Amino acid sequence: MEFVPGRPPLPPPEAIIAAGHEWAVFLAPADPQMQHTPNEPYYYERKNGITTWIRPFDYIEPTDPNNPDAALNVGHKWQQAESERKRHAARIFAKQDTAVSQQFIDDTPWRRVETKQNRVFYYNNDTKESRWDQPVQVTQALQIMAEKEKEREAEGTEMNVDDAEWMLEQMQDEYMSDDESVDTHDANALPQTDERIALMDKSERIVQFKSMLHEAKVDPFGTWDSELDKVINDWRLTAITDDAERGDLFDTVCAEIIERRNQERKEPLVKSTDPFGDLLREKVVKKTSFAKFCQRNLKDPRYLSIKTSREREKRFVKHLESVIGAK
Repeated sequence: MEFVPGRPPLPPPEAIIAAGHEWAVFLAPADPQMQHTPNEPYYYERKNGITTWIRPFDYIEPTDPNNPDAALNVGHKWQQAESERKRHAARIFAKQDTAVSQQFIDDTPWRRVETKQNRVFYYNNDTKESRWDQPVQVTQALQIMAEKEKEREAEGTEMNVDDAEWMLEQMQDEYMSDDESVDTHDANALPQTDERIALMDKSERIVQFKSMLHEAKVDPFGTWDSELDKVINDWRLTAITDDAERGDLFDTVCAEIIERRNQERKEPLVKSTDPFGDLLREKVVKKTSFAKFCQRNLKDPRYLSIKTSREREKRFVKHLESVIGAK
């Protein structure tokens, strides 16, 4: 509490409430600057927030033969009343809180739920238990997930000297341009968004909305607000207009993605015989340049399955010719 010379300190915040023109006496805390003595009495008028070392002329000191601290008890009661008021207000405020996002924790029955008031709690799908503190099982699972993410980032991120020199050579003519665009259908050939939506019933709209989220590859551990940018320009976003329903469908899709991932972990993995070819088929469109392809897939293990840059370029050119020829 800051001390202003010539004036006593304000009483504890709990005592500052407007409840009429009344005085109460308080004892000042110890002052490191020694500008007043410890426990020196001062007076506080709670209606106007006035404090003074001098006893006010209209202060009436409560007296009780059986209680020598009767005068101090007035201020204590003010503090207790204000503390109870704050607790009551906090309880009312908490009851108005609602969940706005959730994150399913891999390999555990727990989900992390964030509320509108930026509070976080954990919910167990099996036992229906809710708790504010993070369960040990969740802590361990998050640590494992973080370690796996670090391992993925560490794999295949280094370039040898030949690759670096070749990459710089390829990027010279494209450094200041971004000529790649997504190959899309002619917008004029499609009906307007409102017309498309108007022709659908509710179930078809839900299917379109969920398909949009799956195709956008939303992060199942993100929130609707954080992933919205991925679909903001998709016409199917308007298939559902209610924000709450959008959030519910987003949570449903996230659960489906996590369930599919868990299922994939259980199924035996079939190793591709041509991982670089798979990468080309997945990432390359008609206007993709080789330099941009390399930049964007440098960390992909499939990219590193071909050891030399010249061999990658040879495969890329051959695939691009087939893509252009097919179109």
